[in-house]
Amino acid sequence: MKFLIDSMLPPGAADRLSALGHDVTTPAGMGAHNLPDDVLVQLAAAEDRVIVTENASDFGSVSACPVLLVRKAWWPASLTMSLASALDRWAKENPQPGKWAHWLGAELR
Repeated sequence: MKFLIDSMLPPGAADRLSALGHDVTTPAGMGAHNLPDDVLVQLAAAEDRVIVTENASDFGSVSACPVLLVRKAWWPASLTMSLASALDRWAKENPQPGKWAHWLGAELR
């Protein structure tokens, strides 16, 4: 699965998820350090990526591509490793996610 890990999440999660076989990038990896959220959505949609973010207020109503919302408070201090593993499991359970916001459930911790 293709992911775009938002800047507010640990960049190491992108590296770990990539090592698990997924196509993963970050805004910095796309050359989009300071682009508005709507431009990130357009880039993700053009590349069939799932946006992974904690920013439910800005990305919760997106319908151009799948969005996976993460609440960092639900995750242990070692967010990088646990988030990558949870995203890998989520991708296997949702091989064709709908183009709307989904929550990454705490049960995947």
